[in-house]
Amino acid sequence: MPIASDPIADAEVIVEDGLITEVRPRRLDGAPVGDCRDFGDAVILPGLVNTHSHIEYTVMRGLLDDLPFFAWIRTLTALKGLLDEDDWRASAAVGAAEAVSGGTTTLADCTDSGAALDGLLAVGARGIVYQEVFGVEENVSVAETLGAARARLLGLTSRLDPELHTAGISPHSPYTVRPELMRALGEWARASSLPLCIHAAESAPEVELIRRGSGEIAERLTARGVTWHRSWEGEAPAEASPSSSLAHLRACGVLGPRTLLVHGTNVSASDREIVADTGASWAHCPRSNAILGTGIAPLGWMMACANPPRVGIGTDSVAGIGNMDMFEELRFALLLQRASRRNGQTPTAHRLLEMATAGGARALGLSDRVGALMPGLAADITVLGLRGSRYEPVNDVTSAVVYRATAHDVLLTMIAGRVVYDDGTILGDGIEWARKRVAGCAARLAAAVRDQAQSPASAGAQGSSGGQGSSGRQGSSGRQGSSGGRGSSGGRGSCRAAGSSSR
Repeated sequence: MPIASDPIADAEVIVEDGLITEVRPRRLDGAPVGDCRDFGDAVILPGLVNTHSHIEYTVMRGLLDDLPFFAWIRTLTALKGLLDEDDWRASAAVGAAEAVSGGTTTLADCTDSGAALDGLLAVGARGIVYQEVFGVEENVSVAETLGAARARLLGLTSRLDPELHTAGISPHSPYTVRPELMRALGEWARASSLPLCIHAAESAPEVELIRRGSGEIAERLTARGVTWHRSWEGEAPAEASPSSSLAHLRACGVLGPRTLLVHGTNVSASDREIVADTGASWAHCPRSNAILGTGIAPLGWMMACANPPRVGIGTDSVAGIGNMDMFEELRFALLLQRASRRNGQTPTAHRLLEMATAGGARALGLSDRVGALMPGLAADITVLGLRGSRYEPVNDVTSAVVYRATAHDVLLTMIAGRVVYDDGTILGDGIEWARKRVAGCAARLAAAVRDQAQSPASAGAQGSSGGQGSSGRQGSSGRQGSSGGRGSSGGRGSCRAAGSSSR
């Protein structure tokens, strides 16, 4: 399935030196040629593009289920303080391994600890790694925050594989980065041609904070002694009162063709023009939005912001949705949109599959490298087995993939011509060590969550929806974390901490 053109029955893809050189019907005699793999009843797809993930949070899978949105954020933030650098690296490696074993070849991952890059390197995955930046409080200066963020980004760029990876920055959200800092980050990104990723228009309290300076987030900030400065204060009357989170971000100068916006469940009518004018793209994360109860993103509206659409599918964190199955994600997106629109025909199955491949590549500015099976593009390939009664008969291959496939059906994943997953085996480095480390770390975190649930004092834990996260390393917002020493368990501890996290 080239995606950019119609499916080819009984086809083969020719790969040389990490690139696709030809996509064609198989030779008439059916004989293998050279170093050839015949997968039988299978579909050859472009590698899936996951436009939003947090693979470092893999260790928290199942610990935060059924929590409301802001309680989910506060608990995740508290758990972050119990992890050290090796814990983060192991967690990210396990997350990256899950991604490639499910056919994902490119991830756009937001990281506080920086461990996302370690995860991609461990399995040979392609991706954009966005260094998160927090800073809603004024006790750390903009200059200090920028200095810390620059140092951490330099640490990423010094280790990445330039053929596979790009480093960018993620001003976490409008409510965790004050306007003064948001503007400075936008100036830095423009001057250095850095890609940006921002969680935006995700919840009603975020919109209320931006519009009126009130609501749940505002109350939590006030309780911590934080004054919220709206983006238009001190400016001309014509610039007054942004009507939405996106208007606020435009006023802060962070929207542009290299800006990836995540979620968008609470956009306003005027936001479409803002996105169209600035050229920003979208990561659509329907399962995350649904499980946390933040709303349903207007997918048709998002698609109409650009032609061709720059909208991709993202799984977000497994701490929220439980797995990184992109087939499950795109299927849920399709079903949710049809149900909400009361329309059984749109969006189409092909549209969602395109979003998970070529659409995601466009959203990330990578369509000249990945997203389709075309000569000259990187050999990022997923082979999906169509085996078992669930697939019988295959009357339409697109329907078979979108309505029936799961990550467990993936037979092979190739990135830049290198096989990274082959029928149950991850071919990366250190994965078994990572899995053992994550198992022990998860048990420690689960004990901390139980302790919190049993402690009356912890019910009022100091977390906030508008603060700064800490990964146990020097934070990008300029604060110093403590990991308890390299390789240590970080202690059993209590699941209580101040601040907020990324998602």
